[in-house]
Amino acid sequence: MLIAIAAAALAAGQDLEIRSLAAGAASPPARVEEVAWLAGRWVGEGLGGCSEENLAPPVGDQMMGMFRQTKPDGSLWFYEFYTIAPKGDSIAMRIKHFNPDMSAWEEKDGFIEFALVAVEERAVYFDGLTYALDGEKGLKAAVRIGASDRGVFTLRKAEKGEGCPAP
Repeated sequence: MLIAIAAAALAAGQDLEIRSLAAGAASPPARVEEVAWLAGRWVGEGLGGCSEENLAPPVGDQMMGMFRQTKPDGSLWFYEFYTIAPKGDSIAMRIKHFNPDMSAWEEKDGFIEFALVAVEERAVYFDGLTYALDGEKGLKAAVRIGASDRGVFTLRKAEKGEGCPAP
């Protein structure tokens, strides 16, 4: 039984490493184009519900994305709007969260910033957030939630018109 649970956790992306930037360390040099492989429309599962990630290719040295998360019952939970953009000689991801009624989680001018830790051929590691390609059409993501929890997302390239099902 324990082997089956471990296999299910690995298959769900629990093995996806979440890295941290050392205190006082600077992000490595990077350009937005190095993570352009993230562009696309992705759909799958995460946090017990359906997840949709939409990332536009770089324009003006920035990528912009939108994210939608449903609850396990299929009702809307939250949205994100975010950018991947230059910060100094590196890049950072800035995210703003919204409830389904569009009320923001962060203050008006606030956002959550994830500093870059590393870019690899098939993965990008921000401080507390990881994206990694999974095969030809898969994308896994993991985010640190609080001090000891993590959210894991297993996504695939969406077919035309595909999205989260209605409740």
